[in-house]
Amino acid sequence: MRLTASALLGGAGGLFSDAAPLHSASLHIDESADVPRGTRFLTPGRRFDVDVRMSDGQGHSSARTVCIKIPDIYGVGRDQDFLMASSADGVPIHHAVLPVERPDTQLYSSLWLYLAGLQPVVFGLRANHVTHDEGLAQGDRFDFLVCGAVSRFRRIGELTIDGQPRQSALRFTARNAGGGIRALPPALFYRG
Repeated sequence: MRLTASALLGGAGGLFSDAAPLHSASLHIDESADVPRGTRFLTPGRRFDVDVRMSDGQGHSSARTVCIKIPDIYGVGRDQDFLMASSADGVPIHHAVLPVERPDTQLYSSLWLYLAGLQPVVFGLRANHVTHDEGLAQGDRFDFLVCGAVSRFRRIGELTIDGQPRQSALRFTARNAGGGIRALPPALFYRG
């Protein structure tokens, strides 16, 4: 409950503020993906170079978070960021932050609603192939997911870790959005 409240409040020093290495990755939207209409980002067949940061969970009773940045997708300095926390599938549980021991044992959820075109959605990530218990490594793959406000997650793409970890002060905020995708409160206030 404390973790979910921290996510709900957003802001500096909250759930998404864990320092963790940054990884280069690629995000590919599946050719046959059933995506919400009215967005420039969610187009079947598109591929993006992204930056990913996954927290280590700091122990067995802590949540893990994943922050994804698609740099300059809407023009120079106009990024798309997604901030997700370890959660589960289905309503209402995909709105709750759940503790997790390993990066491949839990689904990650944006927790609260975004608008994708005119459709309210929740974004997610689920491990497909993870090689280390501690964190991300080159070659790790995750399914990129979306669901409606009252449905279960479905795959629309794949995130693949391409590079070795590096230290970076890169910041993430759910306010970084555009092209028909917009975080709604409280997700709008997430930053890390």
